[in-house]
Amino acid sequence: MGKASRLKRERSGNVVTETHEPEVPQNWPYGHVGVQLTDDDEDECIEVTIHGVKHYLHSTTARELSNMLVEKIDEWNGIATRVGYPGV
Repeated sequence: MGKASRLKRERSGNVVTETHEPEVPQNWPYGHVGVQLTDDDEDECIEVTIHGVKHYLHSTTARELSNMLVEKIDEWNGIATRVGYPGV
């Protein structure tokens, strides 16, 4: 999808601003998340799809997202371990 298509969709007011995990997993993990490199016609180089919503990111933004996710996952795992949450 080119930049013009994204801008057109944004103008239409159909922008998804919030998603949640589905109650029943859908083709785990591929139905929930995906990451791939973009085609040459995109300004950004990484495509992240979360619950069917595509996000186009520069590599520096994707790296910072990764760093922030790892930090919060580690924080959550520490809390979960302290309270005896199963599966951590």
